[in-house]
Order: sequence, then C-alpha cells, then structure tokens
Amino acid sequence: MDPSYWSTSKGDVKQIAKNSEKLNLQKKLNDLKSCVLNEFNDVYSDGGIINTDWLNTSIRTFLNQNTNVDFRYFTDYAYYFYDNLGNKVLKSGKTGVTKATIKKYQTIINKILAFEKYRKKRLLLQDINLKFHKDFIYFLHNVQKLNYNTTGKYLTFIKTICIDAKKYGLKINTEVEDDRFRATKEKVSFITLSEIEINNIYNTTFTYKPYLENAKNWLIIGVRTGARVSDLLNFTKDNIKNGFIEYSAQKTNQKIVLPLHQQVREILETNKGEFPRKISSQKFNDYIKKVCENVGMNEEVNGSKSIKLKKGVWRKVKDDYKKHELVSSHIMRRSFSTNHYGKLPTPLIMAVTGHTTEKMFLNYIGKTANDNAETLNKFWQLQESKKEQKPILEVIKNGTV
Repeated sequence: MDPSYWSTSKGDVKQIAKNSEKLNLQKKLNDLKSCVLNEFNDVYSDGGIINTDWLNTSIRTFLNQNTNVDFRYFTDYAYYFYDNLGNKVLKSGKTGVTKATIKKYQTIINKILAFEKYRKKRLLLQDINLKFHKDFIYFLHNVQKLNYNTTGKYLTFIKTICIDAKKYGLKINTEVEDDRFRATKEKVSFITLSEIEINNIYNTTFTYKPYLENAKNWLIIGVRTGARVSDLLNFTKDNIKNGFIEYSAQKTNQKIVLPLHQQVREILETNKGEFPRKISSQKFNDYIKKVCENVGMNEEVNGSKSIKLKKGVWRKVKDDYKKHELVSSHIMRRSFSTNHYGKLPTPLIMAVTGHTTEKMFLNYIGKTANDNAETLNKFWQLQESKKEQKPILEVIKNGTV
C-alpha cells in the first residue's frame, strides 16, 4: 500500500477517492485486528506467553500461512528449530550446522511423533517434564528396542530444543532443567584390531578373490589413517600431497593432514599411485567381515551385533560372537585411536581422528579415570627404575705404567 493512503493519527486507511482498494483493505485490517484480539484473550486466559513469536504466529494464521503451527506444542517448535539450523550462529562464530546434526534433529522429531502416536496425545512444551523423561526412556528402550546410549542422545536433543524455546519467551516446564532430566548411558562394548592382527591382515593375500583383496587394502588404509568410512572410500590420488594425505572430514568439515604409513605407501605403489577400487560402504562392511574370518578371527568376544527384529527394523544386541562377525567400518578409527593411545600425545591423535575434546576422545576409546591413573603409575614406575639403575664400569684394558 502507498504510505500516503495511511492515517498515522487514526491508525486506519484514509478514505480518499484515488485509493480504489480502500474499503477492502480496511476490512482486512479490521478482521486482522479482531483475530489478534481473540487470540490474545484465549492465550492470556490459558496462562500462555504473549510475545513476538506469538504475534507472528497469529498473523500467519490469519493469512493462512502454516495455519497448524502452534508453538505451545513441542513438535511445532521443534520443526521451527530444525528449519533454522542452517542459520544458527555457533559459539565459534560460524553460521550453520553440519548435515549430520540436521539429520539427528530430524530423527528426534520423528521419534517424538512416534511417541505421540504411541501415547495418542500431542505433547505441549510444558509436557516435557520428569514424567515424560521416564516414559520416553521406556518407549525408546522397551518398545523400540534402542540402547541406552542412543536413548540418552535423544533426551539431550529434546532438552536443547526446550531450552532454546525458553530463550524466545515460550513457557517450558522447569523440570526439563532439573539435574534428573539427564541422558541415559551404558558401557559401550566395541572391538579393535591389534597391531599383530593388522599386520596379519596386511600380509594375507586374496588374489583368488579380488573383491576381498580390494576390501582388505581399504581396511588397512582405514586403520592406518583413522578416517571415517564416509571419508575413506572417497580418497583419490588428489588427496596425496608431498607424502601426506590431506582431506576435509565430511561430518565435521575439519581439515586433517597425516603422513603416509609404510603399508599405505606400499598399497598405493602396487596400485600405480591410485587408491583401491571404490566400493559402497555397505559392501565394504560385508567384505571386511569375510577378510577377518579368512585370517582366523574366530575367537568368541563380547560385543553388539545388529539383529533384524522385523522387516526394516534392525537393533544392536549384546552377546558373545565370533570376532569377525563384529567387524565393521567403525573398527578402523577406534583401532587407530586405541593403538596409538599412550604412545603418542593425545592431542596429536585427536588431530587425526577429529575429536574436539579429550573427554570425547577418551569416551570414544573407552578409557576412564582409572585407566589414566594406571598409565601415569606405570610411567612413574619406569622413571623410578631408571633412577635405581647404577652405571656399570667395565675395564677396557689392563696395563702397567
């Protein structure tokens, strides 16, 4: 509308002849005013929050823009939070989050929708309390058969969304900020490949089955670089620069540079400077199990294996399995981290694996405060033994003056 058609003193449209839409426009504004006042009365009487977000929602409702959006409901605000992740300003000053983070929030919204369907009730933001905490854990662990660590991650995301809603003036349940509203955890069982096992794999040839030889070479490169499978299987000779492998991790966008291990160098030389033939991550996971079975990794170990519960639903089940059955792409990064821990400075290993905090790194390789204390104790004992060693003087030559 032309500003000259608006009366600032009266707060309405000037009824002038040259404005042919004056009557329709004034009617729309009157209807909008009526709608906003009615919404105000409803929300105010229910004890809701009156703020800019509420006003924006009311206007969009009147204009038939996302008429089903109501920020009092958890999923409606969660979708708003999700849609704006690309514009989120991080503590580092960087704008936007990784694709992996976006995917995680989409997953938690789907889990909440499944929970609402299970309970036959839509959740308000104020319904996210300690009772919800208890019920949601039961739903994910006992109904959907998820482990406690995955369940805990979902609870953390839910808490993040609620705290974000509070920052924008939306009313949340104070119990979500209670210390008891915490993530569930359980000890992670995982396996790694020792140096002896890695060398045994490297020295085994599968010329009779080229697809296993190809997978074996990728596995060796993986345990010697600590790369995630999403990065590993995309390596090309363009990633080799002056004897170093350089790449940006897809998950974190972090630049990683590391020297070529002798075994990696030999694989590349055998392949005329090229990395092994590219395969899918699914085939890679299938083939490396066969590689490890062929080199004799048949001992029983405790771990978690994906078991099909029903069509399209797989869950990890803890039990004793043959070691080769538990081998997957995750073994590469964990083996690299575990085999170098205590031998190289932890920050150096973290620079290769891409972990941003030592706590995150130690949790990843399953180290505890007691493990650190034991490592320190061994170091002190070694230093003490060096002190106690006395120099031994040997007679080089007997003679008389």
